[in-house]
Order: sequence, then structure tokens, then C-alpha cells
Amino acid sequence: MLHFFKFRQDLFDPAPAKEIYIKRGPGRGWPEECPPIRAANAFGFDILANFDVTFARKRDGTWRIEPDTVIESDFDYAAHEEAEARPLVQQYAWPWERGQTVPHKISENVYAEIKNQVKVSSFLFLKTDPNELLYMTDVPNMERPWHAVTALADTDWYPASYPWHAVLELHPGEKQITITKGTPLCRIIPVRRDTYFARPMSAEEFDTLFQRSQKWLSVHGKPTDDPATLDITRTYGRQQIKSRFVVTD
Repeated sequence: MLHFFKFRQDLFDPAPAKEIYIKRGPGRGWPEECPPIRAANAFGFDILANFDVTFARKRDGTWRIEPDTVIESDFDYAAHEEAEARPLVQQYAWPWERGQTVPHKISENVYAEIKNQVKVSSFLFLKTDPNELLYMTDVPNMERPWHAVTALADTDWYPASYPWHAVLELHPGEKQITITKGTPLCRIIPVRRDTYFARPMSAEEFDTLFQRSQKWLSVHGKPTDDPATLDITRTYGRQQIKSRFVVTD
């Protein structure tokens, strides 16, 4: 299970992913009509942009962030019992710093390669159950002038003292990129920490699989103008068993 706490309660929850994100025009054969693509689109939770933000490319190839949004938490924190409790402060979006040494050092030649990356806060403190990790990646099947960098976070044991953020790679060919409030920034998917195996099938196993596939086609396929081809439109979708992603109170 994914557990979350919001930096401020008026900000977005993680949102269950949707089957369709792009409103298409007339015609048939759009990618979203394919059941496996729809299932992939709807697998996981979306982290939504809490504010409008624009990234404007400067002459040196780095990016200016407008506006530079900084907010306070709606809870107070004190480092020790004698300290005065105050709200936490969190920036919404920020780039890697040239010459930075913390949280890790970035060499000059490396900075030249990652200067199109920016970090955008989810404003969500996140954790998962034991042996569950959080796979963070781009929203599937969407072409945008930026994409989320894929990461796998050990949210079952790492006690992050800050809200998690998405790292976005901005397309260097763009002069300006605007991300509006409510836009899905990235996809997060709880996954099991486990050992996964792959091995070749024996000839007998393959024969069983292939014969089963031919039987399924003969039962569920509909004749077409081509005698060698059967139509399985809608059949796969009706038999598909989809995962569900729900945000509860």
C-alpha cells in the first residue's frame, strides 16, 4: 500500500491513473483503443502539478523558473523540545546547481549533460509497506516537451525528511515550457522487492502454450475477409482483468 501525507492539506492527493489522457478526433485505430495500452495508461497513481510553472531557456542553455514558488507547511515542526515550532518551507521547482556538493557533488562535465533537468516537488511525504518499493516514471504513451526521469525508491525503509520530487528532463530544443496546475507530472507504482526469473520454455511447454492459443482463437475469433485471420476485437478487452488503484480516507 502507498501511504502519503501532504505538506499542506489544500494540495493534491496522488490521483488514480486514467485509461485515456488525450482527447482524439474522429477515426478508428487510435492507440487508446488497444486494451493493453489502456491498461498501461491506467496502471498506478499520478503525481499532479500543484501550481502553474514555466521553464524559460536562457542564453547559456540553463532554465529560468517562473514563478519561483515557495510555500509553508500547514503544520509546525521543532527540532527539539526546547525549540520553537515553525512551519516547514519547501520550494516547488528548482534546477541542479552548478558546482554543487550537496546532496551530492556534480562535476562540471556532468552538469553540462544534466542542465536540462529540473526537480518539481510532489509536496507528498511517501512510504510503502515492507518489501514494497515505489517505481517512479513518466506517464505512459504521452508525448510532451519534457519527461519524468525513471527511478526506483526504497520507500519502505528510507525515512525521507522531505516531500518526494520528480526529476523532469526538459527538451533542449524548446525555448519555453509551461506545466499547468493539475497536469500529471509523473507516474508512481508500488512494486514488490523480490527476485524475478526468466527461463526458456521446453518444446513441450511451448507446444502446450501454442495449442492453447490456437484453441482460444478458434473459440473467440470471428471470421474476416482473410481466411487466415480471425478478428478478436473487443474479446481481449472483455476478458481482461485490470488492477485497480484507489485513494482512501
